[in-house]
Amino acid sequence: MLEASPPDRRTRSRDGGRGTGAPVSPTRPNRRLSSRVGRRRDARGRPVAERRRRRLHRQRTQHRRAARAANKETLQPGLSEIARVCAVLDVSGSVRASASVLFRRALAEHLLYGRAYESIAGATVYLGARQVDVVRTLTEVANASRCPNTTVVRDVRFLQRELKIAVGPLSAAVYLPRLRSALGLDERAVRSARRLLEAAIAENLHSGRDPKGVAAGALYTVSRLDERTVDLRQTEVATAADVSPETVRARFDEFASCCPEVLDDGNAASP
Repeated sequence: MLEASPPDRRTRSRDGGRGTGAPVSPTRPNRRLSSRVGRRRDARGRPVAERRRRRLHRQRTQHRRAARAANKETLQPGLSEIARVCAVLDVSGSVRASASVLFRRALAEHLLYGRAYESIAGATVYLGARQVDVVRTLTEVANASRCPNTTVVRDVRFLQRELKIAVGPLSAAVYLPRLRSALGLDERAVRSARRLLEAAIAENLHSGRDPKGVAAGALYTVSRLDERTVDLRQTEVATAADVSPETVRARFDEFASCCPEVLDDGNAASP
């Protein structure tokens, strides 16, 4: 006996207003559209005879084999790996949904041949996070996916090329909240860093530079030039931003020489 959940009356079809069940989800292997073969009771809760149980057992076996096609044998563990990586990274459900869609596309295009599904799952999580403007570095994703960083980077570029995924660079301002939390700064320092970034963009100092390094350099400059902000070391700022101390120092030299009036104006305006 096939058991199916009752339709969700809150979800209506466009034509007749009838209940059409729960919405589908790309994060589930069957998109929440699967059926389940019962065991000892039918859909009404009545006991099933012994002879019919054997037939249901055979039906369950065939149903399980049909559901596990060649590509779906990778789909199930791949989506589970995406869910695990997203849980480790503590990202929103939109990231998981975007990553699941990308993984399905890669599977449909037969792009997983010769590649581990763990690294492909990690690459889709990184690309899914970029699509919804969630900041997660490749190092963080690689550590969460338990794959080498070089492997995840390779698969990210591979998926971008084969699936024609256009992902623009993140702005430096997106990294400020994370760096503020990691460095223990207050909101005033972030506001000063935002003003500094706006002035740096106006001077085209961000062109061709890593947004993480630009954000780290802005916060480091604020900590050095603003007397009310705790003085930070280059190494701790570089570690928090996952860049080299030389990058932080180079951005500091540019910001300190070109944008000192920004911090002066901010200090004068503050009570």
